[in-house]
Amino acid sequence: MSLLTLRSGDSFFEMGVAIEEGPSLPAQGDAYVTIKVQSKGFAGHNDLWVQSEAMHAFCSALITLERNLKGEAALEAISPGELSLKVCSANSRGGVGIVGTIGYHVQNESTEYLHAVSFGFEFESSQLSAAVKLPWVKRYAG
Repeated sequence: MSLLTLRSGDSFFEMGVAIEEGPSLPAQGDAYVTIKVQSKGFAGHNDLWVQSEAMHAFCSALITLERNLKGEAALEAISPGELSLKVCSANSRGGVGIVGTIGYHVQNESTEYLHAVSFGFEFESSQLSAAVKLPWVKRYAG
């Protein structure tokens, strides 16, 4: 699995994508996404589903962001609260940042808890060049 990796110092964001394929699948083209993040001492991970249309929009916007260093690429999971992500221009000098939240609900016998991590950091824009070359980014953007 090829990972989209963005990092700055001890902070990092990693996202791996497996595409659901097969004509008999109800979710043809949806993505099973694995996220691992660490930001300023906070860390978390999550596995979740993202709809095909959302992946297309995110990957297309990521390529546009890499070209122009303006705008944003946003992504949300199918299930609320599991992933809210934005890769965006951070300043007028071509700086780029990532901000988001990952989480999941844990159901006990009588209570439900949300386990979540919010994160955000700026990173070198050259990392976008490697990200847009990933096979799954090219495929969804295509």
